[in-house]
Amino acid sequence: KRLNYTCMFIGGGVGVLLLVLVVILLLLPGTTTTTTPMTTTALPFNCMTMDNPDMWSPAKKTYCCAHGGKGCPKPTTPAPTPPPPTPPKPKPPTQPPLPYDCGAGVANWEAGWSDAKKAWCCAHGGQGCTTPKPTQPYDCNAGFSNWQAGWSPGKKAWCCQHAARGCAPVAKQCTLWGDPHVISFDQMNTDKSQAYSFYGDGDFWLVKSSTVSIQGRFEGTKYTEGLAATNQIVVGGAFLHGHKIEVGTLDSGILTIDGQKMIAGFPGSYSGSYSGHGITVTYDDSGEVPDVIPEGNEKRVVHMDLPLDVKVTVFQWKNYLDVQIEMGKQPGQDG
Repeated sequence: KRLNYTCMFIGGGVGVLLLVLVVILLLLPGTTTTTTPMTTTALPFNCMTMDNPDMWSPAKKTYCCAHGGKGCPKPTTPAPTPPPPTPPKPKPPTQPPLPYDCGAGVANWEAGWSDAKKAWCCAHGGQGCTTPKPTQPYDCNAGFSNWQAGWSPGKKAWCCQHAARGCAPVAKQCTLWGDPHVISFDQMNTDKSQAYSFYGDGDFWLVKSSTVSIQGRFEGTKYTEGLAATNQIVVGGAFLHGHKIEVGTLDSGILTIDGQKMIAGFPGSYSGSYSGHGITVTYDDSGEVPDVIPEGNEKRVVHMDLPLDVKVTVFQWKNYLDVQIEMGKQPGQDG
């Protein structure tokens, strides 16, 4: 085996060269290196501890938050923003006061309201409107205090229909019979058992008012065994304009107007007009008697149709009378 000396020479030469270089470097003067010992500064807080940062002091929390991001205050959830307050509802506009109250005094608006109020209430509520009044055929206020005797039948009818004035009063009846028993105007029925009796002698009012006056005279008779009975009646007053009608028993023969005999025989009638108001008297035997025909008597009946729809019926017997009066209530009537 043949050794390769060439490689050996080359490798040995390189190694010697390297050794020489190291010695040279060691022998060269170099820079002096001074080593300063390291000093360590202690930190004020250890922020790497494993305890709960919530338990740290405020100073540690502040330091560690600034130098290590630990212990920082937890962000608080901001309270929800409250909704804006509800704006108040706008008040309705205030209405200006009305100049007039059209409900006040409306029952008497024609006389009680001023012209300005009538005009305003007519325009804004239809009340208080004035319209020209048509010409009326009658003035229902004129003469009303004496309408029964003073108004014509036409005026009475018109004013009754259009002004509720001058209407004929509801007729009621008063009856006297026997010794005498009386069914008055106030009695609500014609039940004779509810009538009252009158036994006094003398002259007494049967009807007394400002328009109609009727008097009766009462005397005792044999037929009534001395008890008082109706003996004579007299009809007068303003409604007859000063005239007077008298009727007595058959025995007395009294059947007169203003003291003058009205009817000469039986049967008969009389009619007259006084100041435009008619009076009619009929003398016959018609009509239902209130009681009985006394023994020994013939039926004789005097029918008076007078102004104001006053009707007086007299049953003439020999020594007493039975009487029926039918009329409406008169002003100031007593009886």
